[in-house]
Amino acid sequence: MREVVTTQYGGPDVLELRDADRPSPRGTQVLVQVEAVGVCGHDIADRAGLTKIPLPHVLGHEVAGRVVEVGEAVTHVTLGDRVACKQHHTCGWCVPCRTGHELDCAGKTFVYGGYADLILLEQDTLAQVPDNVSFQAAAIAACAVGSCVQALDHAAKLRSGETILISGAGGGLGIHALQVAAAMGAHVIALTSSASKIDMLHKYGAQDVVVTTDDPHTQISDLTHGRGVDVVLDNVGLPHVFDTAFKALGKRGRYVLTGQLDRQKISFYPVFAFFKEAVITGSASTSTASFLRSLELLECGLVQAVTAEYALGEAVLAHRAVGESTVVGRAVLVP
Repeated sequence: MREVVTTQYGGPDVLELRDADRPSPRGTQVLVQVEAVGVCGHDIADRAGLTKIPLPHVLGHEVAGRVVEVGEAVTHVTLGDRVACKQHHTCGWCVPCRTGHELDCAGKTFVYGGYADLILLEQDTLAQVPDNVSFQAAAIAACAVGSCVQALDHAAKLRSGETILISGAGGGLGIHALQVAAAMGAHVIALTSSASKIDMLHKYGAQDVVVTTDDPHTQISDLTHGRGVDVVLDNVGLPHVFDTAFKALGKRGRYVLTGQLDRQKISFYPVFAFFKEAVITGSASTSTASFLRSLELLECGLVQAVTAEYALGEAVLAHRAVGESTVVGRAVLVP
């Protein structure tokens, strides 16, 4: 089998395609033939050394494929099943796991190893992929789509009829967040730095598009009749975007941070938060419930996966494209 190994921290060129031994599942492990694996911003941070993962390392946590072998204790999947994984393996027994808060599990471990022909996954990370959902779509269900479901449903508590502003709207999270928010009945305003993306953003769920270079505050104020938006989903996390989006937030609005493209601090005067009675919070990863909901949204067509495909041997090119923000949606490696 082949795998893409990160041998040192650095730019895309540190990724190396190598031959490796076929792994064998034990206990509750499942061996999955990788049909598609997403290239996430988390992968970029891992490769660059921001997360200090041990080296050498095989990246990749957005995996979809077919079950080819199972451990002796596996009970929930069988050979040939089409499956996708979520980002974390959890114990299943602690209080958080038993009460629907498995992301707080003390034994939580992050999934790695997807940049390969085969990957070992714990059965609790897996879900069945509906027949009408492609492997490319299923691969990004948990992270690119599920993270949006988690942020909008659980953190923002977005309600039908509310207005939401989504930053980084053309990126891997943003373009799927537009669709999730629209499916939840919200009025969706996309915030983008590129006027060339306006038509595409309308296609994927934005009722209105605001370009950051064209006096965005006035535009958003006009679109909301001066009230501001109820929710901001900030996938960018940069100071200039925060300044624009927080100013657009209405009274008792909820500001949810889900991403940070660069290592820059955000600052603001507390008076702006307490006069608005604003809630500023964050949302990370995906619960099992949000993962399953994302697969349902893909199955019924309310969300369309937006991907750009690369071969496994083109991982360097994929990382370079993601780093340069030339990918629309999510880059996906297809072994």
